[in-house]
Parts: sequence; C-alpha cells; structure tokens
Amino acid sequence: MSEKNLCGPCGYAENNKKAEKWCSVCEEGLCTDCEKVHNVIKTSRNHRLISIEDFWKIQNITVNLNCEDHDKRLELYCKTHDVAVCLGCVPSNHSTCSDVIPLETAAENATHSTALADLEVTLTAALQNLEQIITDRETALEDFESQKETIKNSIIDTRARILKKLEDLELKLLQELDIKHGNSKSEANKLLNRMKNSKRELSCLKEQTSQLKSFASEIQLFLGARQMNEAVFKEIKSVKEGIKSAENFQVYVQLNPSIIALMDEVDQLGDISVRKSITSLLFKERNVEQAQIQLRVQDTKSIHSIRLQLKKKFSVEQENQETFLTGCTMLPNGNVLIANYDEKNVILEYSEDGKHIRDIQCSGSPLDLTVIDTDRIAVTYEEQCIEILNINNNTIEGKLFHFEESCYGISYQDNTIVIITQEGIDIIDVGGKVLKSFTVRCGSFIGTAKDRIYFTVDDAVHCISMAGDEIWIRKEKSLTKPWGIAVDDHQNVFVVDQESNSLIVIQHDGNSSRTLLSTTDGLDNPRPLYYNNEKKVLLLCDDKGCYLYALV
Repeated sequence: MSEKNLCGPCGYAENNKKAEKWCSVCEEGLCTDCEKVHNVIKTSRNHRLISIEDFWKIQNITVNLNCEDHDKRLELYCKTHDVAVCLGCVPSNHSTCSDVIPLETAAENATHSTALADLEVTLTAALQNLEQIITDRETALEDFESQKETIKNSIIDTRARILKKLEDLELKLLQELDIKHGNSKSEANKLLNRMKNSKRELSCLKEQTSQLKSFASEIQLFLGARQMNEAVFKEIKSVKEGIKSAENFQVYVQLNPSIIALMDEVDQLGDISVRKSITSLLFKERNVEQAQIQLRVQDTKSIHSIRLQLKKKFSVEQENQETFLTGCTMLPNGNVLIANYDEKNVILEYSEDGKHIRDIQCSGSPLDLTVIDTDRIAVTYEEQCIEILNINNNTIEGKLFHFEESCYGISYQDNTIVIITQEGIDIIDVGGKVLKSFTVRCGSFIGTAKDRIYFTVDDAVHCISMAGDEIWIRKEKSLTKPWGIAVDDHQNVFVVDQESNSLIVIQHDGNSSRTLLSTTDGLDNPRPLYYNNEKKVLLLCDDKGCYLYALV
C-alpha cells in the first residue's frame, strides 16, 4: 500500500493505519482517530481536510508550499509585490512593505477570488483557441491528403492520356504507312506488268517465227521475218524506254524527335514539390474582441476625407480585336493584370506606367481574377469553373475546380477563395474544398476585406460576415447597373456603375456615401475595379482604358 494511503501520525508510531482524509496543509493522510485529534488542536483545527479519494485526483498537481530561497514554510503574503514569502524573506526583501499579511488571510475565499476566475477564463479561452487550431490543422492535413489524391489521379489521368495519344499516333502512322506503301507498290506493279506483257508479246513472236520457218514458203518467210523483226525491235524499244524509269522503293520510318526524347531523355513523368506557406493561425487573448473593435474604430477613415489623384492612364488595345475588360488586379510587384473577355483567351499584363508586358494564355475567356501569391492567380470562367494559373511558367497548376453553375466574381483572402456563382456565394480553399456555401441573390462581382464579404444586388450594396450573417445594406439611387466592387484598408466600399458612369464610395458602416467620379470626369462604361492595400491605389478600367488613382 502506498505511504500516501496511510495515516501519517500513526506511521510515526509504527502503526500502519489506512488514511481516510488528507490534510492539504500538513500534506499527510489521517485515519479517523487522528482526524478527530487534528480537528481539536488549535494549530490545525482550521486546516482543510479532503477525502483521500479527492486527494488522488490532485496528487500530481505540484504546489510549492516552501520558500525557494530559504526552504522555509510560506506563511506570509506581500500585497506590494504580489508574492507569498516566508519569515526569512521579510527582513531581507520586504522590511519596508507595509502590507505583509498572513498567507491564510490572503487565501481566504480563494475559491471565489477574481484571480481564480481569471485563471479559469484564461484556461477556457486557451482551450478554445487550441480547439480551433487543432481543427484548423486537422483540416489542413485532410486537405493535404486530398491534394495527394488529386495529384495521384492527375498522374494516372496523364498516363491514360499519353497512352491514348500514343494509340492515336500509332493508328495515324500505320494509316500513312498503308497509303504510301500502297501507292509505291502500285507504281512498281505497273512496270512489272508492262514487262510481263512485253515478255508475252516477244514469246508469241518467237513462236510465230518458228512456225513460219517450219511451214511457210520462202516468200512468206522472207516477208514475215522482216515484219516480225520490226515488231520485235518496236517491243524491245518499248522495254528499254520502260526500264529507264525503273525505281526501287524502300519504306522507312523517322520517329518524331519528341517521341525519341520521351523515351531516351525523359526519366520521370513530372516533379513533386511541396510549397510551404505561413498560415495565419491566431491565438486570441482575453478581451481581444473588444481590443479589435477599439482598433477598428481608431483605424477607420471618413469617406469625406477621401480624394483621388490620377497617377496613370493607359489604353488597352488588342490587334484586330475589340476589348471587353471584365476583371483586374495587381501583382505584388505592381504590375497590372486585366481579364479580357474575348476569343483570344488571354489575361493582359501591364506595368504600372502602362507598358504592355505580355499576354498570359488561358483555357477560356477569363471573367475575373485574383492574386494568390507572387506566382499564382485564380481565374473564373463562365464555363462553370475556375483554375489556378502559375504565371511564372504559364501553366495550369493543380486541377480545375468545376461547379454546377457559372462562376463570376472572385476574391482571395486568408488562404480562402470567395466566388460568386449563379446560386450564391461559395468559400473554398486553394485545394478546391468547399468550406461554406451561401444561397443568396447577388450581382456578378465581389469584394472581401478582413472578415467581411461585399456584393451588389440591383441598387443596393450588401455587407455580410464570412459566416453569412448580414451586417448592413446600403441602397444607392445611382446604382442601376453596378459592376466592379472593391474595399480599402478602412473597409470603405468602392462601386462602379456601368450605366450611370460613376464611382461611389460607401462608409465602412454603410451609413453614408459619396460620388467620387462621374461622366464629367471622363468615365465611359466602367467595369472592373480593384484596390491595392499596400500601394493605396485604386485600379479602374473602362472602354477607354485603365486608370490608377492614389487615395490621398
């Protein structure tokens, strides 16, 4: 039996008795008899006793009751320094402290103390944070597994497509072999048949000559020999003419160098790489929500102080092709990307000073786009899908994400992609996993900022949370055909209207608005809109070109 299950005082008398109670102050077990004595002695009558079963629940919780400096019992508490001390600590470190009180006095009502309540709240908050972090990490691992399966399926699909392509190429090459071999064989047979006809003709003449020699008169033989000789020379001449163009045919195959390279040089189907990125896992401290609210109040900017300063205007032109600009964004290096919804299926890249850099090829007509990182962008197509493009090597990275309905506006924030579809709003991760779906009526384009989603419906701008809860709605008479929507770092919302040729800004709380640009400022059918938090610039495109405005 463990010593802690035995009565301590009885143990000194070498009398092992089972402990029924545990004294938290004396730190020893007490049998029933010793408990009675313990409760009547003046020095111990106020000690807290608990059942031995309850003691086993806390036995591994270490609470140091002795002073680390003097190895004496902690008996006093200094309010000034908020620390428990022993009698030896007072002369050396707390002689001038006027509020040193007995530790027992300080510990009165500890069960209901604010410190204990704060500890419990802190622990609860910490556990909630950990629960969220664990859920996030478990989801991340599930997504990672899903990525493996996606890549595995992509590899298998690639192999199948390669085999199918090889089968098609094999059939095509065999058909070409049959045709060219057949044509050459036909030419060779023509000469062969001609020679065989000549052989039969000369054999017949020989037979006739022999018969004339045996049975004809001298005159018949004389005339016949000359006539046959003429026929023989004519046939021989024909044979000589025929063999002048005689050809030997040799069929061979020259395999495509790319196929040879595939067999000789390609030693693997592709490369597997893992990209690491720091995720935004937050550990919310106590009162963090209140602090964030205070911060947001301090960090907001009135729309009445917003001024636009035109930094650059440039035209967007395509050779022999009208442009229809539907989406725009900016890369971290400041370059502008513009979705051109036309048959060329390209995204246009321009520098900040309006110089055309390149066309990025897409699999369809791009409708809207958003930047994921320095290498990747996400693009929506009306053909019910989005795709992740690597703009460094101009490849489709990963897989296509297909939806049951058309895709329109898109925005990226905090490792998630927010998309507008015909049915409402979908929130997915970069791996394509649908995290949330909201069935709401909304326009074609979307904006996000912090924990909010912004979109238009007819003449109103809606602001909802990432959970789908409505925060505010602002109706605007000037909105008759709203298009692009963007949000600045103060959560003020910018909206362009295609029909009224205007740009308005709505206060972050949805309570007021201003018209910043109109037809008098030169707007002509404005559509895409984007705000860059880092550079504090607003990118706007219309039928005349693109404008970069600084917010001052």
